Amino acid sequence: MTSVRAISTPAIIGLTALAALGVVAYGYGEFGGWNAEGAGAAARYTARFSFPIFVAAWSASALATLWPGGWRSVMVRRRRAIGLSFAAAHFVHLAALLVGVFVFAAQPSAKTIYGGGFTYLLIAAMALTSNNWSVRKLGLRNWKMLHTIGGLAIAIVFAVSYLGRLDEKAWLAIPALTLLGSAALLKLLAWMKKRAPEAA
Repeated sequence: MTSVRAISTPAIIGLTALAALGVVAYGYGEFGGWNAEGAGAAARYTARFSFPIFVAAWSASALATLWPGGWRSVMVRRRRAIGLSFAAAHFVHLAALLVGVFVFAAQPSAKTIYGGGFTYLLIAAMALTSNNWSVRKLGLRNWKMLHTIGGLAIAIVFAVSYLGRLDEKAWLAIPALTLLGSAALLKLLAWMKKRAPEAA
């Protein structure tokens, strides 16, 4: 636990971004280099890479609420680093998508353009406000609202994406949807636990 706490937030973000770039290189390498198939693979694989990082950030507080102490408390203390790492990895995913569109003429759907674009604006806003100064300027209530809405939007995008893969890639979609559903359930249970003393 001590070694995890000792790693700085910028170092965690940088290492995650480097790992995501390694995933991009693997995607291109799998299809023989700089081509449309490689660009598609780089985009798919970076999305899969960033997904568990998002789930970790999204569920950290709920885990610590339901089972305080241990690695759960470490996770919630480092949630900002985990969240920013997700943002870094997912912007690498965005770069991979844009290469596919502008270099290799991939044709994204309108849903991807507008839904994904709006979600990326939220990710950027969340990343830019993941600091104490922003919490003070926005006010805790507004800051929480932004990050709650952003987290839900990201979860919905991942859910829709994996639901669309149930027929062709059930081996990928079912575990991902199970993990995402479990995280959502944990958040609901944690909310209910926090509400219980108020109700009493």
